[in-house]
Amino acid sequence: MHSMLISSTRRKSVPLAYLLWAAFGLFGLHRLYLGRNLSAAGMAAITVLSVPLIWSGLGLLGFVTTGTWALADAVLIPGMAKEVNEVVPAAA
Repeated sequence: MHSMLISSTRRKSVPLAYLLWAAFGLFGLHRLYLGRNLSAAGMAAITVLSVPLIWSGLGLLGFVTTGTWALADAVLIPGMAKEVNEVVPAAA
């Protein structure tokens, strides 16, 4: 019974992932929530580094990159959540 309680609290919600994506998509917070820590850090780093470089081509390129990445994630979020949720019961 206790293991069922643990696994149910670790399940990832697709609506919550989309909410994080809508609010903080360029920072990759939705990826962090879904367990994709390295790519979340990459998105955040590119976005943060692009802010002081916005007036150069590099800053704009950084925002275009993370924006495109975030738009692609809009399609990928359900699959990422499904992948995470399938792994959790096997580990419990």
